Amino acid sequence: MWRIHLSTDDIRRVRLAPAIDPMWELVHGLQAITNGVGGLVFDPWRRKVRLHGPARWRALHALVPAWGYSPDFLTPAVGTTDLREGFETVLRTPRTILRTDLGRLGSETPLPGWARSLASGDPETLQRLVTVLGRFHAAHLAPYWGEMRRQVNEELLAQRRTLCEQGIDGLLSGIGGTVRWEPPAIVLTNKRSELDIHLDGRGVVLQPSFFAYNDVTLLDLPGEPMVLVYPVSHRLGWLDPESPGARLEDLLSRTRAAMLDCLAGGSCTTTELAKRLDISPASSSEQAKILREAGLIVSDRDGRQVVHTASELGLALLSRSA
Repeated sequence: MWRIHLSTDDIRRVRLAPAIDPMWELVHGLQAITNGVGGLVFDPWRRKVRLHGPARWRALHALVPAWGYSPDFLTPAVGTTDLREGFETVLRTPRTILRTDLGRLGSETPLPGWARSLASGDPETLQRLVTVLGRFHAAHLAPYWGEMRRQVNEELLAQRRTLCEQGIDGLLSGIGGTVRWEPPAIVLTNKRSELDIHLDGRGVVLQPSFFAYNDVTLLDLPGEPMVLVYPVSHRLGWLDPESPGARLEDLLSRTRAAMLDCLAGGSCTTTELAKRLDISPASSSEQAKILREAGLIVSDRDGRQVVHTASELGLALLSRSA
C-alpha cells in the first residue's frame, strides 16, 4: 500500500479541482483504448475508436502505454480546464523536463526514434505531438465532451457539498474505490509495493476523471501540490445520442446546456465561462442573461466581475435530465 502522509499544512491545502481537465482525459482516454478496463462502460467507445483505425494513434500510444508511467509533461501540474491552454503549456515544457520524463519512460518501455528529438526540445516535434493529440481529442473525446463534463461536474458538486457538511474528513473518506482515509494519511490500497509519501506542506488537489477507471493516478512534482486523479462513478449508455443529456441540449441549445452544466459544478465569472466553453465573453454574457431570465441561474456582481451560480431550478432541471 502507498500512504500519502498529510501534515496540518497539507490538510489546510486540500482542494478540489475546478472542473474536468482535458489533458488528464487525453492521457486516460489513450490508456483506455488498450488497457481494456471498464468493459461495460468503455467497450462501446473502444469499438468506435477501432472502427476509425487505432493505428492512427500509434505515436501517442508510444508515449502513453496502457499501464504504468506516462510523461508528466502531458498533464501539467498547474492543471487546466481549457484544451488550448493545456497544449500551450506542453509546447513550453523546458528541455530538462522533457529529457527527464522521456528518460524515465524509456527505462520502462522502448521508445521510437523520434522521441530523441522530442527529448531535445525540438519545436517541430513538439508541435507535431500536440497536433496529433488535438486530432485524437476532436475524433474521440469532443463528440462526448458534454456528457464527460457532466459526470465530472456531478462528482465535484457532490464533493463540495460533502466538504461543506462534513469537512475534510468527510471529503477524503468519500473518495472511495481504492482510496482510504486513515488520518493523517491517504492510503492507496491497490498498490502492491510499500511506499510512504510526505508532502511537507504542499497540499493535495483532488481531480475526478471520466476516463480513469478503478485506479488512482498521482502527479507528484517537487514544489507543486500533489494531484490525485480518481475515477467518477460512471453512468452506462453515455454514448447514446438520445440520452437525457442530449435532450437537455435540444431544449436549451448546446451552449446554454453546457453553461448550466458548468455552473452545476460551482460558481463562475462570465470570463471563466467563456474560457471553459470556448466562446467570446460577449456571447458568454448573452447566454448567461438568457439562463438568468429563465430562472436557471443567479448572477451577482463582485467588483467588476459578475459571478454566476446555478439556481435550485437549474440544478433540479439537470437532476431530472441525469
